[in-house]
Amino acid sequence: MEKVASGLTLYVSDTCPYCTKVKKQVKHLNIPLTIKNLDRCHIYQKELLSGGGKAQVPCLKIDRSKGVEWVYRSEQIANYMDKKFQPKAKQRQLERASG
Repeated sequence: MEKVASGLTLYVSDTCPYCTKVKKQVKHLNIPLTIKNLDRCHIYQKELLSGGGKAQVPCLKIDRSKGVEWVYRSEQIANYMDKKFQPKAKQRQLERASG
């Protein structure tokens, strides 16, 4: 899990309720990623704008060998994290329930 998470950066703001939701999920799944709070450093907003094209939070930057992906919607971020980090037993249980 460490290898996958090492390429992840989550951009957030203290005043964003969607960011709070995503941060809770990160904590629940125990994902070791970098969190950059735009309220604490103006450089993070510039990084987000120049890299992803907009200064919207929450945003998950996924840095892969084939390129960088910027995910802006909290639902999409949650789905990505569930898919990549949810314990296998729980994942199998969900798969059985859905199909």
